[in-house]
Amino acid sequence: MSADKVYVYSTLTCDQLYTEWLKGGGDLPVQGRQVLVKGGAGVANDRLVTPLGVRTEISREDMQVLKACPVFVEHEKRGFVMVDDTRIDPEVIAADMERADGSAPLTPSSYENAAEGVAKPRD
Repeated sequence: MSADKVYVYSTLTCDQLYTEWLKGGGDLPVQGRQVLVKGGAGVANDRLVTPLGVRTEISREDMQVLKACPVFVEHEKRGFVMVDDTRIDPEVIAADMERADGSAPLTPSSYENAAEGVAKPRD
């Protein structure tokens, strides 16, 4: 483990590119640094493996960008991402995290009466 690295664990379906917005010279904000956090939880990859969660290694400087990003803060608050200094198996971490964000693919268990063939989404 490197002291200048941290790990972001995610149960999000898609990759997330978190953007830092800076005050520009005019009324519009100017794009600053961007930090990519890998997604792919609940989606089969090229080896037909469907991971429960994924891990992204980032620098501590990138972590400061994420801490200031309202979208990342909301994802962390809702349990879709978490940060740790330790490199752990993402499947172990994901077991205690929120799953199935709004972009997760539907499965038969996504419906109340899937066995009866009636498509009624669950709340």
